[in-house]
Amino acid sequence: MRKILHILLFGLAVCLLAASCGGGSQARREALLDILSSTSTDGRTDFARLDSLEQAAPDADEHERVVQRLVRAWLTAIETQQAAPDSVTAPLVEYLEKHGTPRERVRALLLHGMGLERRDNAADALLAYQKALRLSQQADDSVQVLLCWMRLGELYFIRTDLRSEAAEAYGNAMRLAEQLGDASRLSSCHANLGRLYMSAQPGDSLYDRWQEGVAHYRKAAELAHEAGDELNEMAAKYELAGLYSTRQHPHEALPLLQETKDFAFSTFPDQKGATLFSLITVFLQLDRPDSAQVYIDQALALPARQNNIRYHVYEMLFQYYQAKKRPDLAAWAADSLFYYQPAAARQQTSVQVAEVKEKYDNEQLSEAHARVSQERDNSILIGVAVAVALLLVIVFSRKAYRDRLHRREQQLHEKDQAIDTLQTHLEEEKAHAEEVSGRLSEMETREQELSHALTNDTELMQRLRKEPKFLGEEDWEKLKTVTDRVYNGFTVRLHEYCPQLSEVYLRYCILIKLGFTVSQIGILMAVAPSSVSQQKSRIKKRLLQSPGCAFAEGESLDEWLGRF
Repeated sequence: MRKILHILLFGLAVCLLAASCGGGSQARREALLDILSSTSTDGRTDFARLDSLEQAAPDADEHERVVQRLVRAWLTAIETQQAAPDSVTAPLVEYLEKHGTPRERVRALLLHGMGLERRDNAADALLAYQKALRLSQQADDSVQVLLCWMRLGELYFIRTDLRSEAAEAYGNAMRLAEQLGDASRLSSCHANLGRLYMSAQPGDSLYDRWQEGVAHYRKAAELAHEAGDELNEMAAKYELAGLYSTRQHPHEALPLLQETKDFAFSTFPDQKGATLFSLITVFLQLDRPDSAQVYIDQALALPARQNNIRYHVYEMLFQYYQAKKRPDLAAWAADSLFYYQPAAARQQTSVQVAEVKEKYDNEQLSEAHARVSQERDNSILIGVAVAVALLLVIVFSRKAYRDRLHRREQQLHEKDQAIDTLQTHLEEEKAHAEEVSGRLSEMETREQELSHALTNDTELMQRLRKEPKFLGEEDWEKLKTVTDRVYNGFTVRLHEYCPQLSEVYLRYCILIKLGFTVSQIGILMAVAPSSVSQQKSRIKKRLLQSPGCAFAEGESLDEWLGRF
């Protein structure tokens, strides 16, 4: 009996120990993921926390080790601004897809998407971010949803054709940050919205509303100051100065640059040239070349590896002195510009320098010669020209009138004969065309009826037309099979015709070929209807890049695919 009791007590102790270890492992995993939620701008602090957690758990299980690798890969990608290799992210995503919590899966997908994005695979990165967003929304995890919207916003921002989507993504992230009281990320959202206005080009809807960008930058600086984030505060003010400068408001830009320059010099010494160039630009806009000279001297004293800054400084001085009608200083700036310009473009610059010098050296002589010639010749030329012109007009007008009248009589006779002949041929061809057109119309009607019956006869097509929803891989394979069977290998022929079309674009083409509406396609692809229209435009551009591809005038993608 005592032996049995000892066995039971031993088993109970083992269970308690296992539960304790499991709970500790879970707590450490949560602590690891908390590092990823940090808004600290000091990467060394986050790496130190990670090292401390790894040292505290030398006996970590496989799951915890996977989370540790995920956190380290994330911090490394943020710190180095380099894409994490697939050899690192793929095993993490695969493992956490099967065994991870929703929070861990979201972070793995975001890391994978960042790697794809930095390798210029924006389409797959977008799919990864959208999948992470859906997963975080299903888990009702507001922090992860916020991160997903911010990543989507950054991806959309680099695509000039998706700026409206970027504004929407940053707006969603901003509202979530306000609800969570996250001042640091709310500041980042305002700064990102400000960058949309700064990068807008003439003709964009945001270009003339740049004052809204000013408001976003000011709010970003205010929130960063409240959060004690000096780096983002100074960055927001520096970018706001750039926005003012590009919109020709140097008086507002100058105080901001003077406030941030010392911080920028000490924090980012490698970018000192860019800060100096901004100050030079603003002082020249204010027509204060003496003040600009202080920073020009500093820019010219930078290390030789920053010759590109010297080139841009001299280029700006050349334009400034040209506008001020200072040929001597413009020539000096042009000579210096030629010295620092890349070799491939020096020939063009040397021609420009020669033109500037010749223009200003011969300016007085040309003006004097023009005045003398004009005063001497004007009276003679005007009188002779008027007399000769009048005589020629009279002679040639009479001759041309007689010749034109004779030619028109001949042409009228020839055209009468041609009209009679053409009318006879036209009646014959018209009768034949009506007969052929009737046959073709009957054949097209029968073909459309047969295709419509085949594509709507399947259970899947009936279900999708009544209740469209996001499609899985199995459903896509069925749709592809139906389309290829009815339309004679449609997807195979389309891919051979335009190999640049990705799998996502082929799916859009399948849905368009099967006659789904824009709203139905948006539901089936899990995107907004406006995005469907944009995707159609991109597919059409890809097709036009294929050799031999041609759209009829005014022909849409739907019409082209319908006859393909």
